[in-house]
Amino acid sequence: MKIITAILLLLCGFLVYDIYFGHNGVQQYKKMELQLEREEQQALVLQKRNQEITDQISDFTLQGTVAVEELARSELGLIKPNERFYRVIATDEEIIKMPLPKYN
Repeated sequence: MKIITAILLLLCGFLVYDIYFGHNGVQQYKKMELQLEREEQQALVLQKRNQEITDQISDFTLQGTVAVEELARSELGLIKPNERFYRVIATDEEIIKMPLPKYN
């Protein structure tokens, strides 16, 4: 009877070990779950990026030169001939306190 009990205990111990540490065990399941979450987050980032690119493409096809001009102004800082560019580097409070220029 003691031999059967020992064999059953060893078998139960082996099964518990296999459930936690063996192939397709709990630890491997947790690793795969974390990897899945990371991959889903990366997929969301890529979907957002793809949507932004799709929006830019549709802007370029629908608006033509207007979208290209806007992109050149904002990204590259380009200006048209005979045009003045002003860059204001101040807070809203400082802008409010600035005196207005006087024109004759």
